[in-house]
Amino acid sequence: MEPTYHYYFKNKFRPLASLSLHEVAGFSCPKSYILPLEKADAHALYLVYQGKGVYAMNNTEFPVKENDIFVMYPNVPVRCTADSDDPWELQALSFDGVDARLLLNAAGFEPKNPVRTLDNYNAEQIAKVISGIFAWRGQEIFSLAQSTAMIYLLLSALVKTSSFDQNTMPPGWTGTVHFQKALDYISANFRKTISVADIADHVSLSRSRLFRLFKQQIFISPQQYLTEYRIREAILLLERRAGSIKEISFAVGIEDPLYFSNLFKQVTGKSPKNYMKELSGSEEESE
Repeated sequence: MEPTYHYYFKNKFRPLASLSLHEVAGFSCPKSYILPLEKADAHALYLVYQGKGVYAMNNTEFPVKENDIFVMYPNVPVRCTADSDDPWELQALSFDGVDARLLLNAAGFEPKNPVRTLDNYNAEQIAKVISGIFAWRGQEIFSLAQSTAMIYLLLSALVKTSSFDQNTMPPGWTGTVHFQKALDYISANFRKTISVADIADHVSLSRSRLFRLFKQQIFISPQQYLTEYRIREAILLLERRAGSIKEISFAVGIEDPLYFSNLFKQVTGKSPKNYMKELSGSEEESE
C-alpha cells in the first residue's frame, strides 16, 4: 500500500537565495510503511500530525509521536517508518537557502538532537502554516515570495518556542555563519569554475577547516556538496530544455562535457542523455 496524499506541491524553481520552497505535503501512511527517502536534497521539517513512527538519521533512531516535529538535513542518510499499529499522518515542508541552517539551529534543532515536541496549540499553528503554504502554491513571483514569507513565519515560531536563551547565540552559530557564507558563495558562483580553495578563501578558512565544518554540518565534503549542487541545477535545466548537454555543462560551471556526464551519472545513476530519454518518455505517457 502507498500513502494517501491530502495535498502535495513541488516547486520547480528556486529563485530566492534566502529561503526557497522545495516541496510541501500532507499525507497518511499505511501501517509499517517506510518512506522511499534515503537522503533529503534540502532541509526539511516533518510534523507528526497524528499517530507515531520511528525517524532514523545516520542509523540513530528517534521514536516520534503526535505533535513531534523532526528535521532532515541535505544529503544525510535517513529512514522514516510508520508504526505497525498506529501509523503516522505527516505534514512535510522542505526548503533551502542561506538562512535555513541558521534558523533551524536557532529553533533548537541539531544533528544529534533532530526532534522537538510541541504543545497542542503550537503544533496546530505549525500545521496551519504548512497547509497554508500549499494553499498559496504556484510558480508566479507572488506565490514564491508568499511561500518564502510563510517559511520564515514557521521558523520564527519554532525559534520563539525553543528552549535556548533568546539573548544568546544558538549552539554552533559561529561555525554555522561560516558554513552559510560558504553555501551562499556556492549558490552565487557555481556557474563559474570555482574550486574548494576559492570557497575556503572566501570564508577565510583553511581547506582543512572548511572540510571539517562541512562534515560537521551536513556530513559531506565541500567538493561533494559543490558537485551535487551543480548536478541538481543541471537537472532543473534539463527538465526545462534549457540547452544542449554541452551548454548545460558550461551553465553549471563544468567546462568538460564528458566530465560533466560522468559526474551526472555518479550522482543520479543515469547519464544526462538517458535522463532526458526517460523524461521525454514520462511526458509522452502523461499526454
